[in-house]
Amino acid sequence: MGRLRLLKTDYTYAELSTSLSPALEKCLEERQASSTLVVNFFSADSITTGVLEDPEKSLNLDFCREQGIVVRRRQNPGGAVFANKGSVMSCLYLDLTQPWVPFKTIREAFPYFLGRMAEVASELFGLDARYRPVNDVEVNGRKLVATSARLENGVLTLRSVINVPPVDRSLMSGAIIARPEKFKDKKQKDGGSRFTCFQEEVGRPIEREEIYALAAKTMQKVFGPDLEISQGELSPLEQQYLEEYQEQYSSDEWYYANSERTRFANANPAARKVEAFHKAPAGLMGLALLAHEGKVHDLILLADFHPSPFSVMGRLEDAMRGQPLELDTLMARIDPVYNAPGVEIPGTELSDFAALLDKALKQL
Repeated sequence: MGRLRLLKTDYTYAELSTSLSPALEKCLEERQASSTLVVNFFSADSITTGVLEDPEKSLNLDFCREQGIVVRRRQNPGGAVFANKGSVMSCLYLDLTQPWVPFKTIREAFPYFLGRMAEVASELFGLDARYRPVNDVEVNGRKLVATSARLENGVLTLRSVINVPPVDRSLMSGAIIARPEKFKDKKQKDGGSRFTCFQEEVGRPIEREEIYALAAKTMQKVFGPDLEISQGELSPLEQQYLEEYQEQYSSDEWYYANSERTRFANANPAARKVEAFHKAPAGLMGLALLAHEGKVHDLILLADFHPSPFSVMGRLEDAMRGQPLELDTLMARIDPVYNAPGVEIPGTELSDFAALLDKALKQL
């Protein structure tokens, strides 16, 4: 029989993503904690970008400053996420060594977990909620729940932003840069109109207890009716890690670590820069490439999706750095990295990387 510790919290989304969540993950990886479910109601508006994004390409930072929107860079992958006051994040931290966990990879977890969440949302609220690959629950083509994933050291994290009250769509659209490639296969063509919420779909305010019921019933549908859920609190060690992460991940050094201003700071000024974007089923892929004397001088691969481990993107960069600016050569270099044991990039194929590289090389 499975067992989950339940934490009911009220952090902002940015605080949860950059301090509470990594603290729980670290304790679980150290086997100093057990599998945990967090149901968190956001106390204020905030926004985060994924660890594999360049925040200056994902967000209109001037707009965010003008509007007083707090921005942070997460430690896990995925795209930019805006979370408004009153909405919820359901965070599931799983020890994959436990036999009651029915999935062992991100590729397996998304459809299994989100398909069942969509079923529960439909049952409880009378909605036509459906799982949309790779990592969303939608109603009539609009995103109701957005989920990110992290799989490191035998610990799987599934973090679902559950939109409860309406979002100021003009604020969201102004803050998040909506590249046309990202929306080419979607009914709505900008960031704000892509979202909906429980309150709009149901036509009334949603009570906290209804969201707690959604989370609990989803867990029972995923892990079985005998699942034991017991409310708890943070341990002293988890609280210590939380405070350490709060200090570390609120710094500009961390926030801009994957940006061109940092990564290309010491590049040869004679190098020519090109950039390209490509939409894979997983999400938006990006590339900033510096070319010099017929070779890849430096590059940054960007991703708003969920490679595991996410360090594989750095290994793909290493494989191409210093190589001739030829598509076949570069693809031959990244093939063994992409297909290495233990690597999974759900919702992508090697052909997606070829398309991205081809777009960039054609500009040279």
